[in-house]
Amino acid sequence: MTFSELGICPEILEAIEVLGFDTPSPIQQRAIPPALAGADIVGLSHTGSGKTLAFSIPALESIDPQLHAVQVLCLAPTRELAVQICREVEKLSLFLEGVSAAPIYGGTSFGPQLAALKRGMQFVVGTPGRLLDLMEQGELDTSHIRVLILDEADEMLDMGFQEDIERLIAGLPLQRQTLFFSATMSPGIRALIGRLSEDPQEIAIERPVLTVPTCEQSVYQVLFSSRIEVLSRLIEMGRMKRGLVFANTKRVVDDIVDGLLARGYAVDRLHGDMPQTLRERVMDSFRKGNLSVLVATDIAARGLDIDDVDVVVNFELPRDPEDYVHRIGRTARAGRKGKAVTFIGRRDFSLLSRIERFTGTKMQREKVMTADQVEHSRREALVDSIIEQAHAGAEYPEELRDIDLEPEQLVAALFNLLAEKGRRELQEIPEDRPSRFEGKGESEGDGRRERVSPENTVTLFMNGGKLLGIRPKDVAGLFYNEGGAPKGSVGDIRIFLKHSLIEVAPEVVPQLLEALSTCRICGYEVNVREDKGLPQGGAESPHRSARRRGFESREERSRSGWCERSYREDRRGDDDEGVPENRRDARGSRSNRSYGRYPGREAAARERGAEPFYLNRFGKRRQRGE
Repeated sequence: MTFSELGICPEILEAIEVLGFDTPSPIQQRAIPPALAGADIVGLSHTGSGKTLAFSIPALESIDPQLHAVQVLCLAPTRELAVQICREVEKLSLFLEGVSAAPIYGGTSFGPQLAALKRGMQFVVGTPGRLLDLMEQGELDTSHIRVLILDEADEMLDMGFQEDIERLIAGLPLQRQTLFFSATMSPGIRALIGRLSEDPQEIAIERPVLTVPTCEQSVYQVLFSSRIEVLSRLIEMGRMKRGLVFANTKRVVDDIVDGLLARGYAVDRLHGDMPQTLRERVMDSFRKGNLSVLVATDIAARGLDIDDVDVVVNFELPRDPEDYVHRIGRTARAGRKGKAVTFIGRRDFSLLSRIERFTGTKMQREKVMTADQVEHSRREALVDSIIEQAHAGAEYPEELRDIDLEPEQLVAALFNLLAEKGRRELQEIPEDRPSRFEGKGESEGDGRRERVSPENTVTLFMNGGKLLGIRPKDVAGLFYNEGGAPKGSVGDIRIFLKHSLIEVAPEVVPQLLEALSTCRICGYEVNVREDKGLPQGGAESPHRSARRRGFESREERSRSGWCERSYREDRRGDDDEGVPENRRDARGSRSNRSYGRYPGREAAARERGAEPFYLNRFGKRRQRGE
């Protein structure tokens, strides 16, 4: 099917031909004919499917060029999307005499927008808040509106625009055509459609795979502190010539930009705290190629009109799988190939699995590029540049003709100079240090697992012990399964009453501290940190390491960080509170019970040679007979 078969007027068909569109997309094929006939439409289609043309073409054909008043009103969730739609409308109306469009959005001066309205713009695209302000001020005349368009309606409801939308629509003529377009059909969308339209025609475009088919997706498991360096290496290895990096917060966006600028890259940011004029300037620089990398929050995931992004990087996983789809939809557009790179930590595995199930795609796991690989890639790129220059007909410089050196010596010297010029010293990250335990698995001698040598270990402290029912195998499972420690990297495990001490290989400490800063074991929330020991008296003792002191005195040392109160609260079912009087008497009073509600405490006390004790109602320790 071609666009000419859809009943589109010749002027718009000519503009479509100039734009280079050959075949209408499925949503365009099914939505344009009934919309041209005046029907209300509910279009459900994924991002990048061509929804803009599907509603813009019928809306443009409804405009009377002789009437200089707003006749089409299009609502969009973000400023960027409003500007993009307006640009598409201007392109489609290239051969329509007397038809004009204008974007209306907040965060910028009212003056230019008011001037555009006074000039008689027929097609207005805007965000709900600013449009509502202008309408209530009497600056936006809605009496001539023939077509109402809601683009990304689901996003507008998620952003809290429902009340503004309903107030805005209440001021529009009842006799109008309404076009809803959204990626999903939520109950809120369905309710809004029911209030604003009668018997609309629903058009849903199914997509078996929600991600772009030509988009290669890969995952790097890296510590959060290493991600800026890994991102820099992607750039230096030529894997990211024109990239879009997404983060979840403005603070992280700023940190990424500052880190890349310090490394000498052409990069800038885009987030909601920036004035609109600055945001537009940044986008213009990125489109012109003055920036190699743009770092943005999810506000930019929808509506960015950039067709030649080769790599999208998820510096952090988005909280919603749909946001992941919107992010990577910025690459591999218009039939081009692209790549999506995602950084994850140990705690992101469940969210990653959910995204993979949602998209129906298994992401490829990749290893972090080492410093040697980056250096090798740099030198290869330099060789390619030299060969390209030679094939271009480079002439031997006069200044070198009189130098008494062999050609090989001269080439080697020049190559080394060029290799060192602008060379950035790579920062060492934990991922650069291969674990001593990689590939060891099981020992050959007796079939037992390789264990870390106690002479070269770091002691980690965990605020949970025997009172929580923790056993060494529980700790080992936590460190290997949740912490991702390599086989054999966990050594001695000592479980005390209220805490545990674990010897681990130094190489895995950063990884474990990040993954287990807050975790659960045996149903209780605990945290793991490096064991610094406690002052032992004297000027020198506070700084001695726990490993040098050994374990012999640790059991006697008091430990902080275990909340006895939370333990009691979790076991409140053993209290007398709420127990009938007859049952309470049968069990005996508190004072007659030797150890309260802490099983195993008597045995532990006897092992230490202590007298048996119990806890009174205030949590104080008392000997028997007191």
